[in-house]
Amino acid sequence: MNDEILWRPNPGPQTRFLALSSYEVAYGGSAGSGKSAALLMGALRFVDRPAYRALLLRRTFPELEKSLIERSFQLYPKAFPGTRYNEQKKVWIFPSGARVYFGHLERDGDVHAYQSAEFQYLGFDELTSFSERQYTYMLSRARSSTGIPIRIRGATNPGGEGHDWVFRRWGPWLDPAAEQRAEPGEVLWYVNDDTGERYVPKDAAGALSRCFVPARLADNPHLLENDPAYVDRLKGLDALTRAQLLDGNWLAKPARGLLFKRGWFELTELLPLRGQRVRYWDRAASVSGDFTVGLRMSKADGMYTVEDVVRLRGTPREVEAAIYATAALDGKTVMVGIEQDPGQAGKFEAGYYVKNLAGYNVRTFRVRHDKVTRAQPVSAQAEAGNVRLMRGRWNEAFVQELEAFPEGGHDDQVDAFSGAFAALTAANAPALDPRFRQFAPRTRI
Repeated sequence: MNDEILWRPNPGPQTRFLALSSYEVAYGGSAGSGKSAALLMGALRFVDRPAYRALLLRRTFPELEKSLIERSFQLYPKAFPGTRYNEQKKVWIFPSGARVYFGHLERDGDVHAYQSAEFQYLGFDELTSFSERQYTYMLSRARSSTGIPIRIRGATNPGGEGHDWVFRRWGPWLDPAAEQRAEPGEVLWYVNDDTGERYVPKDAAGALSRCFVPARLADNPHLLENDPAYVDRLKGLDALTRAQLLDGNWLAKPARGLLFKRGWFELTELLPLRGQRVRYWDRAASVSGDFTVGLRMSKADGMYTVEDVVRLRGTPREVEAAIYATAALDGKTVMVGIEQDPGQAGKFEAGYYVKNLAGYNVRTFRVRHDKVTRAQPVSAQAEAGNVRLMRGRWNEAFVQELEAFPEGGHDDQVDAFSGAFAALTAANAPALDPRFRQFAPRTRI
């Protein structure tokens, strides 16, 4: 209707991804390669057909709202005048009657909200953030009673809780040791039967097509032109995340000594001049297994200091007594962070501590990601030299556990370290404590 170009695919991987008619395609590799935009545009292929239904998914609603939904407002109504958005149902309704829905699957059980639905296009943004159960169940919602072709699409980077299953499902393209190998963008055919999944010739009965299209940041020149500092920001990530997001390296996995190294930490004698402080508890109720760890950390002028680590094994009553006694020693200016276990029991227990620590600044924190993902932000700060340790008898055991993570026998101190950092960088971080003293000279641990 006019000469305005609203969007044009980048030459190479993005164009290849959109052109594929295969049943199941994953796209991506490094961050910034145009994955989300490709999913959004791929969902438009059959919007001229009244019966067409598409569903675009993220793991959580805040992620969905800030990415796919926001971007869709920049493209859909301009490309298709008369298209309207239903805020309550989170769906674009096109002039033909076709619909593109947005949804999220925060928990595995959320898939049942789509039990009677029918979609011809399923788009998973950040595929490795989903569980394999969520993905495979949603494939049962991909069906067509009107002859519209079915397309399953995933956009992803390496890493995240779903890294292993995505790596395995697209092994021919990602795993050099896979028995069946495929070139980037090559289409393979597979079947599922009593013997499991196997790749077969194209003309085999019941065969479905699958493909992986790798993409790098360099494949998205528009981003590099508009935000040339993006590469430099990716270089500031921890070593593992940097390899996954900047290099798109699917073989980069957590290993001993990768996330934390002894030489990254300096020792100090005194507290900072001013700052924020938290004692974060990773609790265990065991006299022989995991440790309960209470790690106190401060933040001042962009530097983080691990001031003290309490580490014990004990019965639930002994753990509870230790938390109360430590809070009294720390004083009421130190936030008490309580990690909330999943489920109703975890919620009740966290509320119990809040009630019994009345008078203290107590905050509860739900665990939403795997241990490695939670450790990566503080790993990046440690590698940059922004984390110091107060000299103490606990130093050696702490650093040994960090260096062995995630392959060591214990990771309780790592969890408390990650949790304390997250608490200090969260929106409800503790207020500044004006009673801190100046740092004394430091030494390398």
